[in-house]
Amino acid sequence: QNENGELIRILDPKVQPLEGDSFHLSNAIYNLFDNAIKYRKESHLHIEVITTHAGDGVVFKLKDEGIGISKENLSMIFEKFYRVPTGNLHNVKGFGLGLNYVKFIADAHRGRIKAESEPGIGSSFEIFIPYKTVNI
Repeated sequence: QNENGELIRILDPKVQPLEGDSFHLSNAIYNLFDNAIKYRKESHLHIEVITTHAGDGVVFKLKDEGIGISKENLSMIFEKFYRVPTGNLHNVKGFGLGLNYVKFIADAHRGRIKAESEPGIGSSFEIFIPYKTVNI
């Protein structure tokens, strides 16, 4: 709302509560929202949030219509300190830790994350977290 954007929510009512670290799971999801806002196209902000009950866990998907990421950079985005090169644009600050943190939290919950993106079209991040995790 503060960003004059559009948020579409498609929430599966079959999704059950997760066993996990709510602080870190919330921060991981916040990081995906923050990236969608930071890497939007000019003033256009459109984000879709989709949750899906997936048998033994939940899938959380965040899709945006931002600037997107090329295939060669997409394979590196979860690496610690990696930042997608933006040429001489310095309007987005960061250390290249956010998506590495999101992957770490998904892994720590015995889950997984994947990303799809196309330059100029947008990005999609999908996190699967099992309902029951061990040793979080």
